[in-house]
This record gives sequence, C-alpha cells and structure tokens, in this order.
Amino acid sequence: MRSEDTDESERTSVHPHHDALVDELRRWFTSSAPEINYVVTEQWYGYLSNPDGPTGTRLILTLDDPTLVAPALRDARNAHPDQEITIWVDDRRRFHTLDSVLRRAGCRTVKATTHLALVGPMRAVRGPVGLQFDDVAHTNLHEWAETKIRCFENSDVAPDAQRLAREISVRDSELALATLKLVRLDGEPVGVLGYYAGFDQLLFNVGTRVGFRHRGIAQSMLAYWVDEGTANSSRSLMINADDPGQPAALYRHLGFRDEIYWYQSYQLAANTATPAISMKIGVGKPMTFS
Repeated sequence: MRSEDTDESERTSVHPHHDALVDELRRWFTSSAPEINYVVTEQWYGYLSNPDGPTGTRLILTLDDPTLVAPALRDARNAHPDQEITIWVDDRRRFHTLDSVLRRAGCRTVKATTHLALVGPMRAVRGPVGLQFDDVAHTNLHEWAETKIRCFENSDVAPDAQRLAREISVRDSELALATLKLVRLDGEPVGVLGYYAGFDQLLFNVGTRVGFRHRGIAQSMLAYWVDEGTANSSRSLMINADDPGQPAALYRHLGFRDEIYWYQSYQLAANTATPAISMKIGVGKPMTFS
C-alpha cells in the first residue's frame, strides 16, 4: 500500500491537461504553419517537413513494422535527394523496435529530447537584481543571434559570418510566431530566451553566456517567462531539453515534471543510399528489403 506522500508526489507530477497537451504539442510538429513557411506533408510512413528551410528535411517516422524502414527511407530520400534528413522517432516503444534497424540503414544516432510541462509553482533561485529583458525584432535580431550562438557553443568568440547568417535566417522566419528576448545585465547581453507564447507555451531557447554562469541568471530568465505566462493565463508552460542531461534534471527539480513529448533523433546524410536490410522474421529464411 502506497503512502499518502507517494500518492501526492505522483498526483502532482502530471499536468491536469496532460492528454490535451500531448495532442497539441504533437500537432505543432505535424501541421503546416504558413506564417513561418513551415510546410508538412503526410506520407504513408510519417510526416515530412522543412524546419531548416531548403537545406534540411525532417521525417517524423510513424510506422511500427521494422521491415518497412528501408522502403520508407528510400521514398524520403527520393523526395529529397540532396538534403540531410533528420529523423524523429517520437514513441519510446517504437524507438526500441526500430533503433537497430535505422542504424543499420545508415542513420546516425544524434540525441533524445524531452518536453516537460510545469506542474504547480516553479521553485527558482532568483539571480542578480537589474536583469533587463529586451524585446527582439528584425532590427536587433543580429545581437540576439550572436549572443545565442555564444551561449550554446560555450564560447565567447564571435561566431563566423556564415554561422551567424544561418542563425539569423532561421530566427527571422520564426518571429511571426515566436517571442525572443535578449537579456542584459548592466547593459551587457548575458543571455537569451526564445518561446512560443499563447494559451500553451513552449520555451525552446534559454542560454547564458559562459562568463556569466553560476549566478542564477538562467533561473531568473525561467522565472520571468513563467511569471509572464501565468499573468497571461496560459494553460501550460513547457520546456525541452536533451534526455538524459543536466538541464532536464534541473528543470524537473524546478517543477517541470510531466513529460508531454519525447523523441529520439537520427541523421541521414545527403545523398546517402539506403542499403538493403536483412532481417530474420520468425523462423526460416532471412528476408531482404531494399
């Protein structure tokens, strides 16, 4: 018999709108968003989209039969022969079924990502007084993009022009739906926020520059976002992180305890031919699919 403490802990680890959030967040990834030129097409094997514009394709794989992986990859490759294809398997059971088959087909394992919803109040340690949160528009997107690259590449070296131009291009197209904040301390840019605001909010970027870490700035940025969302009566506040990883562990500690969405990602390089896969089905002769 479970204790009352255990019951309470389990009860408060699930968002009251869990099922609706699961459906809503998955819909974001599997539906087109013309405002940001994000186009999704449904195929017999999953969803193809263009999150990186003309240079990259995403495939959310929805099939469960391992014998169909090779023809699915072949069809996706034929549709986009010159692009790197990012493959998501967004179901843990499907991942365990398809992982070895995908790797044998030439897909490189990248990482797993979890999306966590805030349950109850956030337990954040506030950082330095005087943090300034500047709205980001086309006019100051350059500074936000440069700060973001420094944060996520763990370097205060100015990014090269090509890397910076690519970041600006991606974020510029997102401004129709996303809210970006450049965070300053005593006038110096020290961090960035990026999130989709609204009834359900998803924080997709939070970063602090190397020289300003371990001062509570990141938690202050999170608290700012949570306060804004709460004031605007948002139904949910969600955040994503590598799984497993230190940020995900921290977010769970802060109150983001309910997993709403998860996926394992792979990369299939441009112009990579998908080899035939030999697989033994039950007993008898191995079957080959190309």
